[in-house]
Amino acid sequence: MADFYQEMAQMARDLLAPTSQGGLGQGEIKLTRKVPGTPDPTKPWEPVEPTTHTETIRGAVRGVSKELIGTEVGGTVILASDRQAICEVPKMQYTAGDVLSVDGVPVHIIAFEKIPAAGVTSAVRFTIRG
Repeated sequence: MADFYQEMAQMARDLLAPTSQGGLGQGEIKLTRKVPGTPDPTKPWEPVEPTTHTETIRGAVRGVSKELIGTEVGGTVILASDRQAICEVPKMQYTAGDVLSVDGVPVHIIAFEKIPAAGVTSAVRFTIRG
């Protein structure tokens, strides 16, 4: 079964390619994650700058469905102004609280859902708030 979902991940990547490349993807989506730096054990009093990791991913963004408005997802109530980005699986780690940049506008990831929920992930649905 793993081969099937790996093929689905490739299919999602192909479908979410920009329209200029024959896909259905929209605009530019970048995933940004800040990772805390490691303090020098000999000088723990010195501040450490976080490291920022950024990856461009293929995807499409839309508003949340009306059935989700007012429901709780990941400890956050979904608002009518929230959006969902369905994206290819990022190569880097991601979590709620990270930032997606949609056409240069940063928005916060408030929740995410792996598709399918178990096994090899083929795509990721991010719920985002600007």
